[in-house]
This record gives sequence, C-alpha cells and structure tokens, in this order.
Amino acid sequence: MKIALINPTPVVGENEKYYGQSWPPLGILLVGTILKARGHTVKLLDQASNDFSFDQVIMWIKKMDPQVLGMSAMTMAFLSSIKIALMVKAWNPKIIIVLGHYHPTICAQEILEKYGDTVDYCVRGENEYIMADLLEYLEHDSNKSLADIGGVSYKKNEIVKHTPEASLSKNLDELPFFDFSLLNRTYHHNLAGIELMNSNFMGAFFSRGCPYSCTYCAVSRFSNRTFRVKSPEKMVEEFLYLNSKGFTEVAFVDDNFIVNPKKVLKFCKLLRREKLDINWHIEIRVDSTSKPLLDHVVAAGCKSINFGIESANQRILNYYNKKITPHQSMQAIKTAKAAKIDFVIGLFMLGAPFETLTECQNTIHFALNSDLDYFFLNVVEVCPGIPMWDDLVSRNILDPTICWQTSTRVMDLTHTEAQRAIILNMIKEAYKEFISFKRIGWMLKTIPEILTSPYKRRIGINFLKNIKNGAQTIVRLRNLQLSGFGKFTTDKT
Repeated sequence: MKIALINPTPVVGENEKYYGQSWPPLGILLVGTILKARGHTVKLLDQASNDFSFDQVIMWIKKMDPQVLGMSAMTMAFLSSIKIALMVKAWNPKIIIVLGHYHPTICAQEILEKYGDTVDYCVRGENEYIMADLLEYLEHDSNKSLADIGGVSYKKNEIVKHTPEASLSKNLDELPFFDFSLLNRTYHHNLAGIELMNSNFMGAFFSRGCPYSCTYCAVSRFSNRTFRVKSPEKMVEEFLYLNSKGFTEVAFVDDNFIVNPKKVLKFCKLLRREKLDINWHIEIRVDSTSKPLLDHVVAAGCKSINFGIESANQRILNYYNKKITPHQSMQAIKTAKAAKIDFVIGLFMLGAPFETLTECQNTIHFALNSDLDYFFLNVVEVCPGIPMWDDLVSRNILDPTICWQTSTRVMDLTHTEAQRAIILNMIKEAYKEFISFKRIGWMLKTIPEILTSPYKRRIGINFLKNIKNGAQTIVRLRNLQLSGFGKFTTDKT
C-alpha cells in the first residue's frame, strides 16, 4: 500500500511559536521503518521541522496520492492533525486516516465521538507494530479480524469500539534501526535556537518507560508503568550504525537515562572502546548522579546533561511527587561540574496550582545562582492522562469536556490575571539577566572551562564564524516572552 506519514506542527497562537531544538520524529520514523520493511511504499513529512504550511502539506499529500495517511498526534499537535485530516477528506474521502501517539492513546473515545467521520482509526500505545498489523487487515480483511489487533479504536454504526490493549515492545533489542532515508532534511543540534556547531543531529533511546510517577508527566501511564532498557551491546551497535550514517550529535530522548546504572556503565565502557566521533546528550534525575558514573559518561562522549529540577520549593516538589529535594539538585549540579560535563542545563517549571509568587521567585533565583550553563523556565501545562489533570478535574477546577483537545496552562485556572502577568514577567527578566553584565563574574569564571574543553572551544569558533546569527539569537533570548510550555512570543504589544 502507499502510506503517507506526517509529524504535524504544534498548534500555536498568533505571533507565537515553539522555541528551541527541532527534533527528529523518532516514533513515526520507526513506524515508517517497519512499514517499509513489510513492503509498503512509505513517505514521511516532518511538518513541524520543515515549517510547511497546511496548504503545502496538502500539496505534498496530493502529489503522493496515498491510500492511507498516518499522523503522530501528540497533544500539542492534535488539532493540527485534525485540520490536515479534514482537508484530506475534503479532497479524497477514500483515504484512510489513522492517528497514533499520545493523544489518541488517552483520548480515543473523545476523538472518534467528535471526529469519527474524518478519523478512521486511532492506534493506542507505544507499540509501533500496531500500524503494520492494521494495514495487513486493511489489505487482507478476509484473513484477519480487527478484533485480533490490539490497541486499535474505531467507529462502527455510530458506536466507538476499542480492541484490547496491545502488548508493549518488551525486548527493545528486537526493534529495527531507523531507516533515515525516510527523512527529507538534516537536523542540527542547537541550544535555545543557537546552533552549537555544524552538526548532523539525531535522536536515540536507550530505554522506554519510567518507574516514577510525577504528577505533571504521563510517561508512566503511556508505557503501562513498565520500564525497559536495551542491552549495552545493542546500544553500541546502534551508535556504530549512526556513525556509519554520518551523525555527529546524538540526543537520548529517555526521560531518565540513568535508571539502570549498571547497564549505563557497561554501555559507556563498550562505547569508549570504539573511539567514535559522536557527541551525545542525556536527561537524568538529580538523585541518580554519582561522580564515578558521570566520569565514565564523560569519557564515553557525553557533552551535556539536562537535569529535571522543576522547582526550588519543597512544597511544590512534593505536589509534583518528584521525590527529590532542592539540596539534591544543587549537589547534582556540582557533581556534574566536577565530572567536567560541558553543558549542565536545568529544566524548571513555574505556575503550579496555587504556586505563590515568592515560590516562583525562589525557583528563578535558584536557576540564576546555581552554576548552571543554561536553564529553561517553562510554564506548567496539563493535558488528559496525567495525574495533575485528574487532580484538577476532581477539584472542579478544570472541565475535561471543554479542555480535552489541547493542553491547558494551569495558572489560567488557579491564578489571577495580575499574578499571571507577574510570573511571565519574572521569567522574561530572568532570561534577560542571565545574558547580561550583571553576571560578569559568572562569565569570567567560565573562561577556564572554555579553554580546557575542546567541545566548548569548537562551539565558540562556530559561534564566531556565524556571529551575525548568533548575535540575533542572543538578542531574541534576552527579549523572550514566555506564553506556555515551550511557547514564546516576541510580540511586544
């Protein structure tokens, strides 16, 4: 069959955009890899990274004229997928439209009740083989019953039906390597919009799932609270494959790279033997750091760590069920610095339910004064499927019948307009202060780090070679106005 796959662009308001790294769409890329291996004709469009308009997307679809259109519908891009689906059906109602990823997993019932005349199937769960099984049914419906395919929802005779849950991919070593020929662009590693160097960037995952249950996150629910990890040998084999394809920067998408320290240690030791010219980047919890382990991580090529610090207030961390303390966060930063991680980055959230202005200021003060190389201050948003959403619904603060199609900014529900304006201004001023002469002492302190780090020196040279773009990005960073989780506007009106 001829299959079109699309990673839709996130929904943003006027004068608004998502800011930062353009990530390769690994989930739908793996789906395409599997479908292609089974003999289907597959083309993939990353609308989010290619900045295609919806008219351009439809032109791309018309040119291919597929039998099936599959879209990765994360919550932030769900309404974009619906817009594309409506446009496609208006052109050719015979095209079968399938939605997968997070939002269809959590909201299949609501999606098919509202859009069942446009969306033919919702694929639920993280198992990439469901789509392949569904296509086999569509091609040879006499040989297989739809009820035998796990993880599929559909509408029949005006009734929404759900097949049983599909099993997870338990042995991650059995998943195929990505077919990069499906991608029609090169991705570059950047930090907050500044391209760090002339790189060929790709994502990867060592593990899936998460054993923790933070109230702002749905990973544990999406993975049925099941954590799995590849063998170190398989991960090294994948790095050799990435190296053969010319990739020089690899970012792990694992929510916590160091859940299984023994496997991480073995991976680092095996990878170091290969002496590959690949820099890699991870996100970890602050309570999973140790100097000996980070020494091995650095020696194997890791250049940056993102710490999920979230807040400098224990009350808020307890509400998040994060199971860490601000002291642990500070110690983790010091440990990463001692291990000579090139970039130590902190991830924070502001605007939790009824979070006070003083608590917001505490978190910003922590970000500015904790020796981080950079930080991201995000506004808390909720969507169906996460514990915080359920909490707000149970307290009659949020109406799920109105808000289910998008994410919702929590402070719009629990803070006054004046409080919201103050919090957003705090964030703007924090970014401005971070890049200012107020921090001249910190800037001078980083000079020895730059001189002793080949990676930072290369970045500095690349920055000087592209000084105009770099300077424009710095100006933009100083004037960022946050509007949502990862969403910014530079509109000063």
